[in-house]
Amino acid sequence: MPAERERMMGYGNVEHALQTLENAVSRADYLVGDNFTAVDLFVGSHLNFGMMFGTIDKRPVFQRYVARLTARPAYIRANELDNALMAKAAS
Repeated sequence: MPAERERMMGYGNVEHALQTLENAVSRADYLVGDNFTAVDLFVGSHLNFGMMFGTIDKRPVFQRYVARLTARPAYIRANELDNALMAKAAS
């Protein structure tokens, strides 16, 4: 896409959007400073999914951010519940 038309898409281009996101997640442990919020849940789940399936580059700052989120007790417990439900459904 020509540079003069980038803004027509609303975000410029994917690289600009990812660089902005990289800057945001590298400033603190969470996007709104020191506290986990719903925005971390939303953004973190998309980063995790995107990196898992190769649609988002595995940038070190993204990996560190997702690692912080997936180490949270609530995330671990939710995965345990999901795995138990999947095992039950498969049997």
